[in-house]
Amino acid sequence: MRGNGRRLPAPLRLFVAAFAVVVAAAATTVVFVNAQVAQLAHAIGSNKSLVLSNGTLAPAPFGGPQTLLLIGNDQRLHTSTTPVVPHANEMLLVRIDPGKPWISMMSIPRELQVTFNPSCNGLTTTRLNAALMCGGINRVVSMIKQVTGLSVNHVVEIDFGNFVKAVNQMGCVYGMIDRRYFHVNRPGGAQYFQVNLQPGYQKLCGRQALQFVTYRHDDTSIERDARDQDFLLEVKQQYGPTLIDHISKFENIFGHLVQTDASLHTQQGVQNLIGTLIQVASRPVRQVHFRANLGVVTNCACVTSTPQQIKESVDSFLYGTGIPPAKRTTVGLAKRVRSSKAPTPDLVPVSAATMARARTMAHGLPFPLEIPPVKIDNGYGYPTRLRSYTIPAPGGHNYPIYVAVFSTGLLGQYYDVQGTTWLTAPIFDSPTQSFKFVGRTYYVYYDGAHIKTVAWFANGAGYWVSNTLTLGLTNTQMLDVAERTAPVIGAAAGSVRKDVQHQTAPPASVTLTSAAPSPLQTAGEVGGFLAVIALLSGSLLLWRRHARVGDMRAAAGRVSDRLVALEGQLSRVAGGLPLPAAAGVGGNVAVGARSDRAVYRQGGSMRTFALAALIAFVLAGGGVVAAVATGAARPRPRPKPAVSPVTAPVVVLNAGTTQGAAAKLARSLRAKHLDVLGAANLNSPAPDGYEVLYTVGSHAQAKLLAHVLSADSPLVAPADPAAQAAAGPRAKLIVVIP
Repeated sequence: MRGNGRRLPAPLRLFVAAFAVVVAAAATTVVFVNAQVAQLAHAIGSNKSLVLSNGTLAPAPFGGPQTLLLIGNDQRLHTSTTPVVPHANEMLLVRIDPGKPWISMMSIPRELQVTFNPSCNGLTTTRLNAALMCGGINRVVSMIKQVTGLSVNHVVEIDFGNFVKAVNQMGCVYGMIDRRYFHVNRPGGAQYFQVNLQPGYQKLCGRQALQFVTYRHDDTSIERDARDQDFLLEVKQQYGPTLIDHISKFENIFGHLVQTDASLHTQQGVQNLIGTLIQVASRPVRQVHFRANLGVVTNCACVTSTPQQIKESVDSFLYGTGIPPAKRTTVGLAKRVRSSKAPTPDLVPVSAATMARARTMAHGLPFPLEIPPVKIDNGYGYPTRLRSYTIPAPGGHNYPIYVAVFSTGLLGQYYDVQGTTWLTAPIFDSPTQSFKFVGRTYYVYYDGAHIKTVAWFANGAGYWVSNTLTLGLTNTQMLDVAERTAPVIGAAAGSVRKDVQHQTAPPASVTLTSAAPSPLQTAGEVGGFLAVIALLSGSLLLWRRHARVGDMRAAAGRVSDRLVALEGQLSRVAGGLPLPAAAGVGGNVAVGARSDRAVYRQGGSMRTFALAALIAFVLAGGGVVAAVATGAARPRPRPKPAVSPVTAPVVVLNAGTTQGAAAKLARSLRAKHLDVLGAANLNSPAPDGYEVLYTVGSHAQAKLLAHVLSADSPLVAPADPAAQAAAGPRAKLIVVIP
């Protein structure tokens, strides 16, 4: 291009530069992914691989469907002097299939009755979890395949001690404890893993999380497996969105605290798994409950399952259609529930004693306590348990919270109603649907086709109803309980939200997740992409055709000029007149040259236009490709509610020890168009968390500023004299950094 001294036209240079940037970005991404694959393989390699015989695991193709087996090994020192032999405390199958709109999880009951080949002290019929002791991982995998017919691609094992370390190193997990869990080993009594957990939504660190997922008495294997799955879902929800930001941390935790099969100790094995995980990263997880007979008496205290029940469980795991119903279906169900004067069948009034306890507790809370005046008829008169407490949020601030625990009367089946002023708690994240009904906006969270949680915001607090661990309440019952929930002070017992005051704006963190893309939506995306390709191709053809037309017009112009000149010369010769000195071929060539330049300028402007259109279509095509690649099921942010801008003058004070923290936050607020007067230090004891302090008449503005700082969960309070003195007389709002 430089050999003849000509440069590329500006639009073409722009296109070449843009293409170079795209290629460089793609190369950088490939390098990053390869580096992370190598790092993860190295971290996993820090532990010995699980010993498995050839042929035990099925090959794992790159990007294809894969089935993972997660084993929790409870080999440990018992609370007494007798150690516990290896047993598979948890056997969880995870199905990752890029062709399905979800990830499936199914726990195999550890008490499932199986028949062994005689190789373990002569035992032939026993519980499935004994397979770990009688043959190790090979026996567990082969028995699962024998029972279910499912092939396993990878195995991951973790023991009790490493589970505690993993949860602590992650930073703990916020989870729902559905009821009171308590057991203390006493001399002469039953010797179990000791548990002491209060009910309610709370922060679970290593020891508490282990107590929750390992509790194995006073309920059935179905509840036990549901607890394990529930905890894993909380981990995915809370840490999945930030995984890429802390990828090295999670790689180290995973690699150093678990054992895997040998294939995941290689970069190729990790790449094959990641090739599948990338395609399903944003998809929801559905819980599949293994169908079993819980009331059958056996010599080994086992759980039995018929071949038909096992087939139904496996079919649901592989092909189940647990997709949330359409929003209009949920709204229609809510309307039918509301239009019914009588409660849903199986709902009975809450006792007067419970309502009296709730009213007493409500006086000690800084926000209205709401519970439903009706409950599931448990048939046994089990009392409702009420508890108020505080929950620590990131940043060090504690929020008031309460829980009401209701029993359904079935073993291990409890549902809960809760409320808190922590409006950005993780439990409110990513609802499946939302709809406004009778003055209240409901946020509905589905697990497959079953409602798991219904939440709403009122009176400066967030409230929700949680289904049982096994989703024992029907969708109708869940909506009925939510719609009938009302403040216990100011509302007569049995009223249906008669005196409820509703806020119109939920916290900004609440976003909606869409269900799997419909065939029509997918077809639309593909059609849009093909349309862009067609437009791009058409533009290229149009550009080439226009260039040809321009060349033909230029040639025609030259021929026309020459004909005119020749006709003039012939007429002069015929009339006996001499030819002009300037006449001849030279003059005609000059005229033709001017015509060529004009045509070239006209063609050049059209080529510039065509190149600009080409670049626009290339960029649009890239946007469509990116949208299709990332998947239509990615969570869609819910439009943030409109709020008035913060107009009051703000000063940022640093009460902590981090240098420059106040100035940094001040710059961030200025970028959001707030009137920030400046930043300074506050020589007072640091608060527990961020604070937004306000002067007289600025309370409403303080709430708006707290909304801006919602990620830091600030406390809104009147300004104290020390803060006012440090901020100066012009400040109306003061942000204090701990």
